[in-house]
Amino acid sequence: MNEWKKIAAITSLGLVLNAGAMASQDEGSKYVNIMAQGIFLDDGHKADDDAGFALSMGRAMSEKWSIEVMFAASDHDVAVGQQLQTSTVGINALRMFYPEARINPFIRLGLGVLNADTRVTSNQRTLYGNYGIGILGDISRNTQTGTSLKLRAEIYARKGLGDVLAASDPVDYVVGLGLQYNWGGKIVIPPPPDSDGDGVPDNMDKCPGTPAGTAVDANGCEIKKDSDGDGVLDDADKCPETPAGTKVDAMGCELDDDGDGVANSKDQCPNTAAGAKVDANGCELDSDGDGVADSKDQCPDTPKGDRVDMFGCSFKKEIKLPGVVFDTASADLRPESYPILDGAAEVLKRYPELKIEVAGHTDARSSDAYNLDLSKRRAATVMKYLADKGVANGLTSRGYGERQPVASNKTDEGMQQNRRVVLRVLN
Repeated sequence: MNEWKKIAAITSLGLVLNAGAMASQDEGSKYVNIMAQGIFLDDGHKADDDAGFALSMGRAMSEKWSIEVMFAASDHDVAVGQQLQTSTVGINALRMFYPEARINPFIRLGLGVLNADTRVTSNQRTLYGNYGIGILGDISRNTQTGTSLKLRAEIYARKGLGDVLAASDPVDYVVGLGLQYNWGGKIVIPPPPDSDGDGVPDNMDKCPGTPAGTAVDANGCEIKKDSDGDGVLDDADKCPETPAGTKVDAMGCELDDDGDGVANSKDQCPNTAAGAKVDANGCELDSDGDGVADSKDQCPDTPKGDRVDMFGCSFKKEIKLPGVVFDTASADLRPESYPILDGAAEVLKRYPELKIEVAGHTDARSSDAYNLDLSKRRAATVMKYLADKGVANGLTSRGYGERQPVASNKTDEGMQQNRRVVLRVLN
């Protein structure tokens, strides 16, 4: 090949090196290629070099291999007024080396039939083989339609496999430059815009601007977690490790119905009075250990071991019941008496060995006989109330009327003190 032939070949290949798009080949895609060619004949042909064209159609069998059929034709001056007309029909295999690279080089191998007509001699046909190299570069690519337009340049040798035009098998060189259109490639539909990268398209995202890495629902909103399953979301849960099944308040903390600072599930004294100091079990403190909570203990320094009444005060022979009152001239208890008697019942249960007499007393108004009967009835009422509360001590009742006053019956204050019911210890 003379020098200008080399220059033409290099120039053709150089055009492809400047292709800016990615060159790639999708398996199963088809293509058509039309190419201008420069045919440089072997000197044995005694014909001029000249231009021609080629048309080929092919299919990508894989990312790296394509098969195509090709038709090419060219005219060459032989002598004044005479021309050599050539046409070829062949099949080629193209092997791509870097399908995903910017420039996609390939080699080509093929077989075909060459038809030569000098218009002097009859047409002559012979089998030929070809081998060469080429480069593909994308000019444009549309991934949404699976089509692309490529620039294709190649140079190959065409060697006759039988004597046609010369005494020996000639070797011709062909340089080609053309356009190749591919279709049927992979279709890639670009994802819709997702500005915050949460996987939910902007047109469906009801919570745009979600922080990166946040778990979201189908609307793009953060999935709120409730790690301990108490019904209060983690970001509002002040007690994030509540035991399963525990009832909680709006902050996710266990309920504390009596407000003593001990949760219901741990509170052994669930009805502690408001403001009372409690221990770890939610029970009121009992500093002197007499069984009466400090808030109710009127005698906070009772000696250890003493019997104490419902007020935390020591008793030996008598338990007073201040505040136990009846309707006028009646043995019916007034409701304000109930808490005092409930406390007395708890005291007696602590000392089941005691035998108790419920003693009733009156002031000196009315007759002695009337007062005696009234005191008996009132004592019986209190005894029945205590028995109904589960007191199992040996209870008896007795009325003393006005005979055992503890204050003067000449004053209202004194008479009030004389109207009383007490629990006498008999043993």
